[in-house]
Amino acid sequence: MKWQIVSYLTTTFFAFGMLRELLFFNSFLNIKEDCQEKIERKKKSRVGIRGERVMVKISVGGYDDGEGPSNRNQKRRREEEEEDEQQPQQSFEIVDPPIGTQEHEDHAPPNDGSNANTNGSASHQRERSIPILVTDPDVLDCCICYEPLSSPVFQCENGHIACSSCCARLRNKCPMCLMPIGYNRCRAIEKVLESIKMSCLNANYGCKEMFSYSKKNDHEKECIYIPCSCPHSGCDFVASSKELSLHFSHRHVGSGTQIIYDKFFTTFLSTDQKAIVLQEKNNANLFIVHNNHEALGNMVHISCIGPKSMAGFHYDVLARSQGSTLILQSFTKIIQGQSSEAPSKEFLLIPSGFFGFGRLKLDIRIKAQH
Repeated sequence: MKWQIVSYLTTTFFAFGMLRELLFFNSFLNIKEDCQEKIERKKKSRVGIRGERVMVKISVGGYDDGEGPSNRNQKRRREEEEEDEQQPQQSFEIVDPPIGTQEHEDHAPPNDGSNANTNGSASHQRERSIPILVTDPDVLDCCICYEPLSSPVFQCENGHIACSSCCARLRNKCPMCLMPIGYNRCRAIEKVLESIKMSCLNANYGCKEMFSYSKKNDHEKECIYIPCSCPHSGCDFVASSKELSLHFSHRHVGSGTQIIYDKFFTTFLSTDQKAIVLQEKNNANLFIVHNNHEALGNMVHISCIGPKSMAGFHYDVLARSQGSTLILQSFTKIIQGQSSEAPSKEFLLIPSGFFGFGRLKLDIRIKAQH
C-alpha cells in the first residue's frame, strides 16, 4: 500500500512537471508567433525605401545637440555629424576628444588653484556625448518579443537577458536555457539604456528629434518625416509627405487631377489602368485612386500618401450606369508610396460590363478633416 502511494505521488508530480513544461513552451510558442509580424516589420524597416540598409545613430553621455545649455558650436557639430552619416560605416564608431585636449590633461600641473580652467575643460569633456553608429539596430531589443529594451532588464545565471513583461509571460523561466529569470537585474544594460539618446531613422528627411531607445517605436509611429515615394511613374524622388507634395506640384504639373475637398468630381479610367493621382488644390495632399482588374470586375479604392500618424479621409465613390448606382463610403488608407496590392476589404467592386465599354466613369468626393 505504501509503495502504491509513493508510486502514485511520483507519477502525479511527474505529470504535474510535464504539464508545467508544456504550458511554458506553449506560452513561449505563442509569444514567438505573436512576434513574427514584428520581425518582418523590423526587417523591412532596416532597409530604406530605396533599398539601402539603415543604420542608427545614437549618442551616449551628457548633453547632445538640441538639449541642455545653449552651445554656439551646435550648428557646426550638426554639420560635422551629418557629414559622418553620409560615409559608409562597418562597425561602431566612437568620437574621442581631440588629441591636444588629452595631452593637456595628461601633463596638467598639480592642483594649486591656478588650473581651474583646466578642470573646467576636463569636466566639459566628461559631459560631452559620444556619437555612435550602430550597424545592427536590433542589438538592444529583447530577444524574445523583439521590442526595445527598457528598465527593468533581467538576466538568468547564464547571462541571457529579457524584458520584464516577457519574464512574467514565461513564468520567470529563461527560454534559452530554462534557468530562472526575472529575479536578477542586468544593471549594465540598464545603465547603457539610460544613457543612450538616439536620432530618428528619418533624420535625413528632416526629423531632428532625439529620444531614448525605449521610446523608439512610439516615435516612429508618430514621426511626420517618414519617407514617402513619388507616385508618378518613373520618378524615384523620396521625401517627407510635405516635401513630396511640393515636388509633385512643381515637377509633375498636369499629371495629376486637381480636386477640392467636399466637392464631387468626375474622372475616367480604362479598365486596365492601375491608378490615377489626385492632389488637393489648397493643401496639396496627394491621393491615389487604385484600380485592380480582376475576373469579376474592377476593385476601386482610395489611399492617401502621408505619415502613419495621419488620420484617414472620408470619401465617397459612385459608379452610375443605366439607372443603376454603386456606392462606396469609406476612409482612405494611409500609405507611403504607390501600392499595387489588391485591397483585402473596403473597396468598390464594379462588375465586368457594368458600363458597357472599356473605361470606368467614377464620381468621387473626398471630405476635409475637421
